[in-house]
Amino acid sequence: MSKGFTELAEADATGRVAEIYAEIRHFYGVPYVSSLQRHLATLPGVLEWAWEAVRPAFAAGVLPERAWALAAEVNLQPLPKLSPAALRVLGVDAEALETIRAVCRSFETVAPLNMATGATVRALLQGMVTGGGPAPAVEWRPQHRFPDPPATLPLEAGGSDVRDVLLQLATDMDGETFVPGLYRQLAHWPAYLAHAVTQLGPVFTDPTVTAECHELRRRIAGAVPEFLAVLPPAPPPPADAPVEHILAAIETYQGTSPQMITFGRLLREALPAHPPN
Repeated sequence: MSKGFTELAEADATGRVAEIYAEIRHFYGVPYVSSLQRHLATLPGVLEWAWEAVRPAFAAGVLPERAWALAAEVNLQPLPKLSPAALRVLGVDAEALETIRAVCRSFETVAPLNMATGATVRALLQGMVTGGGPAPAVEWRPQHRFPDPPATLPLEAGGSDVRDVLLQLATDMDGETFVPGLYRQLAHWPAYLAHAVTQLGPVFTDPTVTAECHELRRRIAGAVPEFLAVLPPAPPPPADAPVEHILAAIETYQGTSPQMITFGRLLREALPAHPPN
């Protein structure tokens, strides 16, 4: 039976899950917890197990630094640059420009970590052995911090036209329609969203971009032994953990996360350096 892609909202988290959410925000360097972890939190004991297992790779800095370095290797053909005048026509003022830039950058930052975390959790579920590395004397912390993002809008929030635009970049997740948060945050500026989705449409099916996304997946999967090497022996997952469901959710993110990296970067780099006046 499908469990659906339900989530435990940050505002509803209590106890150890609330503590884990805070640790994820700390190590990711963003002021929110992504939907992958919010979903794992709905499965009894799963987020607690997964985070305890992978947290030492964050504390050592090995997982985030390596994941970001691998994501930076993605080679893309840029989108046409937007002019300040074009942004004004699209309803984007100076403040909105900086918000959009931060939104894109945050997804570029979060997605590689989700990929590396998911790949490591998958390896542990499949029985791969950790290296039992010692805990670092001083915990690593990211050098960046992002402002609070705009709300991730529900599909219906902007009306039928905005919904139809968002659905152009939807994917299936456990039998449900899933639109990544990047686009639903950009839906605060409907005209800009329509432009962005139109620009990304051909990229979505471009074989060169698809190959870059697959190559990133391969590189991050290849780095999993590096992450396992710094992990102490992993605790066993909950006895009733829905392993196949967890693996399916991870697999979905292995498909959508490279798009967040590539599309987020393409949109960000197409923005003008100077704000519209």
